[in-house]
Amino acid sequence: MTTILLTGTRAPATLDLARRLHREGVRVIGADPARFPLGRFSRAFASHHRVPSPVANREGFLSAILTWIEKEQVDLLWPTCEEIFHLAAAHGRISDSVRVFCDPLEILLPLHDKLAFARFAYVLSPESWDASEAPQNRPLVWKPRFSRFAARMRIGDPPPDTKGWMAQAFVRGNEFSSWALCVGGEVRILTFYQCPARAGRGAGCTFEPIWDDEAEGAIRRWAERLHLTGSLAFDWIRSDEVGLRVIECNPRLTSGIHLLDPTFPIMPLLERAAPLPPPMRAGQLLWPTLCQSLRLGGTTPDLIASRKDPGPVFGQIPAFLELAATALLRRCSLSAAATHDIEWNGP
Repeated sequence: MTTILLTGTRAPATLDLARRLHREGVRVIGADPARFPLGRFSRAFASHHRVPSPVANREGFLSAILTWIEKEQVDLLWPTCEEIFHLAAAHGRISDSVRVFCDPLEILLPLHDKLAFARFAYVLSPESWDASEAPQNRPLVWKPRFSRFAARMRIGDPPPDTKGWMAQAFVRGNEFSSWALCVGGEVRILTFYQCPARAGRGAGCTFEPIWDDEAEGAIRRWAERLHLTGSLAFDWIRSDEVGLRVIECNPRLTSGIHLLDPTFPIMPLLERAAPLPPPMRAGQLLWPTLCQSLRLGGTTPDLIASRKDPGPVFGQIPAFLELAATALLRRCSLSAAATHDIEWNGP
């Protein structure tokens, strides 16, 4: 039996991945610095371990991961959330013990850095500048070069302190996202989706499948150019004025996995590519959706609910209370609190 260690088990996308792997006969182990991550409440995990925060104690985090790799006899380490960058920074050290399903930091960092990625995407990106070099006579979007969930993003006026920020030309159009799983530069599976409801400006909580052939071509070219292994996700916008533009990249697991039909197998993707487009379905995170839109709540399946795995539905309560307590103590937003202990904000 194959044993896979998933890190970042607080995320609904990681819960989805764990359930799929479990159904395929994989022994799934979980690890997360949070006290009450969703994965802790799921039957999909054979065991679950709390580890130190890589932000507060990276060496302690890495040592704990390596310890559980040895004790649980792990065959594959699969990072899923922002802790991926801390693990990628120690890729050589970890890969001596186990196969790591992500690339080293020198590959991931230019994708995570929003300005570096805009320069990589070149003509497919909106015009982008370091904040210190941004023009003053046009509408701009301002955001930290290392950020997530549209946290701290500003439209119009620049922030008081622009150090570490970038500016991007404002593009009006229809937004959508993509998620791909790649091995050795080959796209093994790919989904596209729109989010009719979002938690604030950032993370989506309802997901509707779509398809975009032009974006698919760009994703294939970039994956091959990078010879990338792991997740490759993008946020896009299609404008009547400028056509298709890519806004930013997330080289980690995202909500795109939710779009795959529940019966779609994951393990075969490690060996070969699946036909595209794959079978896809709509879904939602019910509680966040209800907070944003009573009209949309319940119109598509709740991605957390499962008759065979009911624990995470109730586990959302302690998970949210932990998140809210962190936000209050740190005087930050819920989205910022969600990653404060695992995020990577530059070397």
